[in-house]
Amino acid sequence: MADSRLNPRHPIALRLALAAALLSAGLAVGAHAATSSSAPAAASAPPVNLQSASNTDLPGSPSRVRIDQGLGVHAIKQRDGLVVLDNAVLLKTYVYAYAKQPLDYTAILTPNTEMIDPPQPVQATAKEKQQVDAMITFAKAHPRLRIDVEDIALDPYVAASKDYPIDNRLFIHGAGYYFDNSPYHFTYDHPEAFRHLQCTDPAVMKTIDRNIANYVHFHMAIFATVLGADARTQTLHLRVDAVQLKDDLGNVLIDQKAP
Repeated sequence: MADSRLNPRHPIALRLALAAALLSAGLAVGAHAATSSSAPAAASAPPVNLQSASNTDLPGSPSRVRIDQGLGVHAIKQRDGLVVLDNAVLLKTYVYAYAKQPLDYTAILTPNTEMIDPPQPVQATAKEKQQVDAMITFAKAHPRLRIDVEDIALDPYVAASKDYPIDNRLFIHGAGYYFDNSPYHFTYDHPEAFRHLQCTDPAVMKTIDRNIANYVHFHMAIFATVLGADARTQTLHLRVDAVQLKDDLGNVLIDQKAP
């Protein structure tokens, strides 16, 4: 899994799989996750082929940011002191903020598209360059990120290891996750520990088990720190520090830190 970077217009079949096959379009957390809602969450899912990880949309709701809406520090959202990474413009900004390569204003400003014909490159105006420069400065000062993900399906509790497995491509070392069909993506550095959510609280287990039995999916907040970036490969490298599993009301069911 040293390099899972593939063509961003890879067949939709390779987009994130959750439970039977989770991810379709969303950190659209347009990255958007396709959830296999028709397959029971408690059903035995096929094993994930860790060798076939590729650029893929993160599960979640579609990003609604357009260039004119998402440009400028004012458009960057923060929660509890962490920057919410939720759109392609911001992801590109972070790539160039931490990469050693020169800043490419055109790459940040040119919109993403799923059309066969690529969009016309956008040349930055003086004002837009100032806005991008301000965002770059802001990103350098805020390396800690939050990524909100929807439609998380869990497998049944494993008593032997006292955890709930996440049998999908959400936490795979080297897999690329992106927004809105953008070639810019982020990867996690060895996040395998978060593929098993530890839980020993009987009350919490009862709630989670009931939701699994009723095919109810969960929400997740992923907390990460920027390790670096490479504009040549259009990659932002992240370390996962913690995750929180939540119910529909936002109540934290599991708060798991990195080992």
